[in-house]
Parts: sequence; structure tokens; C-alpha cells
Amino acid sequence: MNMNMDDEPTEPRMKVVQTQVNPPAQPVPPSPLQATNPLQPPLAAAQPPVAVSRRRFMGKSLAGLAAIGGAGVAAAIGGVALEQWIQHGGVANLFKGPMSSSTQIGHLLRRAGFGATPDELAMYGKLGFNGAVDRLLNYQQVSDDNMENRLKALNINLNSPIDQQRWWLLRMAWTQRPLLERMTLFWHGVLTSSFHKIGGPRAYMRMIIQNQFLRSHAFDTFDNILLGITSDPAMLFYLDLTKSRKNAPNENYARELMELFTLGLGHYTQRDVSESAAALTGWHVRGLTSQYYPQDHNDLVKTYLGHTGNIGYKDVINILANHPATPWFISRKLFTFFVYENPSTDDLKPLVDTYVQSGHNIGAVMRTLLLSPHFSSAKAYRSRIKSPVEFTVGAYCALGVNGNGTSLPAITTLMGQTLFDPPNVAGWPGDKVSALWLNSGTWMTRLNYIDLLLARGTAARGGSTAPVDLQNVVNTHQLNSPEQFVDHFSAFLVDGHLDGDRRAQLLDYFTAPGGRSRGTPITLTGGKRYPRGRVRGTMYLMMASPEYQLN
Repeated sequence: MNMNMDDEPTEPRMKVVQTQVNPPAQPVPPSPLQATNPLQPPLAAAQPPVAVSRRRFMGKSLAGLAAIGGAGVAAAIGGVALEQWIQHGGVANLFKGPMSSSTQIGHLLRRAGFGATPDELAMYGKLGFNGAVDRLLNYQQVSDDNMENRLKALNINLNSPIDQQRWWLLRMAWTQRPLLERMTLFWHGVLTSSFHKIGGPRAYMRMIIQNQFLRSHAFDTFDNILLGITSDPAMLFYLDLTKSRKNAPNENYARELMELFTLGLGHYTQRDVSESAAALTGWHVRGLTSQYYPQDHNDLVKTYLGHTGNIGYKDVINILANHPATPWFISRKLFTFFVYENPSTDDLKPLVDTYVQSGHNIGAVMRTLLLSPHFSSAKAYRSRIKSPVEFTVGAYCALGVNGNGTSLPAITTLMGQTLFDPPNVAGWPGDKVSALWLNSGTWMTRLNYIDLLLARGTAARGGSTAPVDLQNVVNTHQLNSPEQFVDHFSAFLVDGHLDGDRRAQLLDYFTAPGGRSRGTPITLTGGKRYPRGRVRGTMYLMMASPEYQLN
């Protein structure tokens, strides 16, 4: 795509859910994925600006992001590192000392949600940081009826994997309970299943059943979460527990339950795998539900992780939830996903203590995590590259896109993350090392997605979505100068943390003479008019910056 903005363009039970800029002389190289992307119609060329080009700005943004992500990402992108940005402090210069209250709230809403609009930032800001955390955790007190009604009105086919992805992405974009959806996404990446292995098209609803279970129990005790996922129809099929028989136990689920869900390698033996496989027999899938058959349970005496007796599935979960390795394992998963990578023992200790003292309550652990000094530290701030879902949903929300989300599943897939289809039972590697979300193809898809939002809405096939109404934003917020325009958007897109050079470049692009636009010019409240494409291009450059790519 020619990226040019100067043209218009107790034990939980399973239930069946009944829910239904400007280009330089040489064009920017296309993404390797672009040829198969129906969401990237070409934009026409336009007259280059005088003061600053999109390529110059984009080259610095691209290389800066590469340098942050590490040598592997830099090599994959092929960018020359933005040495100035990194050598002059990079992320460390975004703020010094304790976070300001507005920065802290913005950080919270990105990490415990998917970003925020100016109105949401103001609402949460009035609550103070502790009050904002309380609102996010006590989600039951916040109505989400509007989101449910909007989804219902779309009549989405929840038997289709693509529509399932669309349904969930819109939930994330429209919800008033952002941490609940963020936690559901976390659990989906840990307690994984894929629609490719749940029994075929007639069983696709099993993924929605699992998704609703993870949402309903997102902050439950780890014991109940493990009991529920053990008896979940999608999981039973995905890891073959439904094939397990008392005289021929299948070991797949038993092994992953310890290695990837609770303990990690080094805390169990092959005998523990075999014994727990026998203990877990009895569960089978029946249609869209699961059922336990005592007559198919292996009732021989077993020895599992030092415990001996006629052990059943509830005993297995109880032993695992109380194992000394488990709080460290799950705390590391949570900390890495919500705070920063490679946490130390000291980082994790408060979460581990809360897990034990609260009776394994994940809600209590999350409160400790969000209120910890580590969460609001300089080390945590913008320390992870946004995942495809975070980037897609965050931009959709921040720009106030009013669409039906038809194109969103294809966009996240092109960026490297297909909901309801993690690459394997270990989940997405990018959840563990966020630099892995980025390569040359996914980077270009990110840029093209922003281009589409600003120029054509989401350009969905089979429907149309209006582009972002920047004139309405100008009128609503009384933006009377290019400086006010840039500062307004940078305040909630990047917490206002634009270094002086980057802000000057944005203003140079906004005000450069010679641009043309097919649309009506944008009129600032002071009366001065600017080409619509130039204004959109300024937004595009801001959202392509390293600061915006980082969470």
C-alpha cells in the first residue's frame, strides 16, 4: 500500500451459552502479507510537503521501534536503528521520577484494558489511581448492557470462527469492563484451546462456551478455574481427555496441566504424569456439554506428587493448586503479561504471598499486582510492544470508530494473532516476549491498519464504515491551533510524552504548505483551514511512532 494521507480515501459447571507522509520519491516497500490482504486498497499519490516527509519521520519511528524490540526485530524489519532516540534515553526519557497521576492512569488503562478515550481518562482520573483500580476489579458494579445490546443487534453467527473473533474483538472495544476482557484474554493465552481441534464445524460453539467460562471465572480462585477448565468441552477435546479411559489413560492433558498450566518443568516426573492421567479419567464430551462418568474413572491406588490414595480429578486440582511451585508459576505469568518481562523473585514475592493468604484468589493477586510499585514503575512503563489485539482494539477505541468490526479478525490475523487459535498449547510466544510480535510484515500491517482507520474507517467488505470524524473532534474539544491539535491527541495516545523533536516534526507536517486533499479541509476553531489529508497524516505519524507501538 502507498501510505499517503493527502487523499480522502463449588465446582463450576459447564453451561451451553445461548448468545448469539506523504510518499518519498521511492515508494515504501509493500508488506510480504499485503498481496493477500483484501483490506489494503491503494491510495493515490499526492504532492510532497516542503518541511518534512512521512518517510523521514517513519524511518526514524520504524528504526526506533526496532531498536527497542532488540537486534532480532531490527534485523527482521531491516531498519537502521534510531540511535538518537535510544542513545538519548528512549523510553527512559518519557518521564523521570514518579509517574504523574495522568500518566499513571493512562498506563493503567492500557495495561488493565486496551487504552482509553479522553472522556474515559477523565472519568478514571477523577477516581484517583486506587479508585480506578477498584472500579476495574469490581466490574460487577459497572453495567455492560449497552455493549451486550450492540452485539445482539449485529446478529453475529457464533458458530463461525471468524464471527467469534469479531464478537470478542468488539466486546473488547465496546466494554465498560476492560480488565475483565483483558483477564479473559490472559487466560485464553494460558489455558489454551483452538477451534481447529474441538470437533469440527458442528462443535465451534465449544470455543464460545470456554470463553464465557474464562470470563465468568476470571478472578475466581485458581482451584475453581482449574476445575472448570478440566471439565471444559473444548479443553476435553483439544487435549484428548475425552479419549482417556480408565484402562487406557491419555497423558496429554495431565502433562500440560502441570507443565504449562500450574507447575512448570522440573517439578514433576513421568510417573506423576502417568498417575495423574489415571486420576483424571472419567470426563467426556457430549455434544456441547461435558459429563463425568464415575464408572470410567480409574479407581486404583495412585501416588501423585507425594500423595497416595484413590486420587480423582478434584484431588489432582487440589494438590496442584496447593503445590509450592504453583503460586510462583501463575504469578510469573500474570506479572509478565501485565507488568514487564523477566521478573525477579523479589518482584513476584508479594503476589505469591497474596495467593497463599487469600486462598488462591486471583482477584486478590491482581489487586496486589496493580497496586504494586512495580506496576507503576519506570521499568514497566511502555516496556512491552503491543500485541496485535491490543494494537487493533486500542486504536479502534481511541479513534472512536463506529463500525461493525467485520474486518477486525483479518487485521489481527495479519498482525500475527488469531483469537481462538493460538499457535499451540503453549499459547502465543509474544505474550512471553513481546518483541516477537513484530516483524517486517506485521509492522507494515500495523501501519496499513492505521491508514485504513483514518482514511476509510475499517473498509470492511460487505459494508462501509465512515473514517474518523476529525472535524467533530476539533469542534467538540475546541482545538484552535495545530499545537492544540497535536497536544490533544498525544495526551491520550502517548500520555503527552512526545519529545521536542518529534512534536516539532508533527507540527511541521501539519502546517507544511503545498498539500492537497479531496475532502473538505479541516477548520480549526480559530478559523484557519488545513488540508484534510495533512491533518490525517499527522495522526498517522503519531500512531506510527515508537511511543504508540509500546504498551
